[in-house]
Amino acid sequence: MSDTDMTPEHGSMAAEAKSAHSLSYWQLVRKRFRKNRYGMMGLFLCCLIVFIALVPGFIAPYGPQTSDRSLLYTPPQWVSIYSTEEGFQRPFVNGFSEEMDPNTYAITFQSDPEKKSVIRFFTRGDEWSLLGISSTLHLFGTDEGSRVYLLGTDNLGRDVFSRMIWGTRISLLMGLMVMLAALVIGTIVGVTSGFFGGFYDLVVQRIVEFFKAFPDLPLYLALTAIIPRRADPMTVFVMFAAILVLLRWADLSRELRGKVISMRRLDYVRAAEAVGATNKRILFRHIVPNTSSHLIVWATFQLPEIILLESFLSFLGIGVQQPMVSWGLMLNQILDFQSFSAAPWMMAPVGMIIITVLAFNAFGDGLRDAMDPYSNV
Repeated sequence: MSDTDMTPEHGSMAAEAKSAHSLSYWQLVRKRFRKNRYGMMGLFLCCLIVFIALVPGFIAPYGPQTSDRSLLYTPPQWVSIYSTEEGFQRPFVNGFSEEMDPNTYAITFQSDPEKKSVIRFFTRGDEWSLLGISSTLHLFGTDEGSRVYLLGTDNLGRDVFSRMIWGTRISLLMGLMVMLAALVIGTIVGVTSGFFGGFYDLVVQRIVEFFKAFPDLPLYLALTAIIPRRADPMTVFVMFAAILVLLRWADLSRELRGKVISMRRLDYVRAAEAVGATNKRILFRHIVPNTSSHLIVWATFQLPEIILLESFLSFLGIGVQQPMVSWGLMLNQILDFQSFSAAPWMMAPVGMIIITVLAFNAFGDGLRDAMDPYSNV
């Protein structure tokens, strides 16, 4: 085809192909990822969740243990900007008046406009700290003497919304700790096993098969049973994270072993060996960098799985302990049907779990498609 016969469509395709050849691999990945709306939405939500985990004290109006014993099991308060008496005004919430059924003795809550609380932004409240810097500034709150409970209160009169925001830090920190530790261990074991082979590979793979032979849930329950219940909450947190790491690295090491075995036969690895490159240089300059895309995608999919696992075990009461706050530990307060029927709004952490899992899965899907050289994204 001559230049004169080339249509505008063929010209744009040729220009795009020419520009693609001048981009590096990671530039192409970034370009393809930006075109993936599902992945970009997941990235935005992931950044928002990380921001909440960094500054929960700023977003939450109250501390995780702040309570009002006179307001137990208070239902959520709806934010309004219009009242029939005063018309449009600043955002506000109405308080509740309690009424008891004389026959069933059940307590019901009725909206009481006389107990109106005006919501104000950037208010002062409970003290919180970040990296040793203390502050009393909160995103929103009410005037002194009044309260706002967007998601109601629990059995101790604590704000469910504030505790859910504070729980984001613990749940996400647990997921990141376990994922990073499993990533390091799995990468070291898998890469060295596939590269060196021989007797070392034989021994390592038998160890991996030993860990994979145990059913996950019974082993988690057995291991968490040996954690001392009276230990410091931070000690329990670290030991619980170590138990989760115990079985998370095995699958990654087996996957990387297969990839490294196939890479050992590639021309650039053989060329490096022929010129006398050391094993250390081959591993860190040729093998490990070429597994980075697999590691990144594995991490984005593993993180939500760990958050789900931690929430499930904490829900059973064998994970994070008080006074720490996590989403699973909050759900542990409604184990029985009676508590659930009295305060169904305490299921709110389920929404955060679902949003977090969907966000990281969307981000992982977008990365996987962007890193695929045959992707049409």
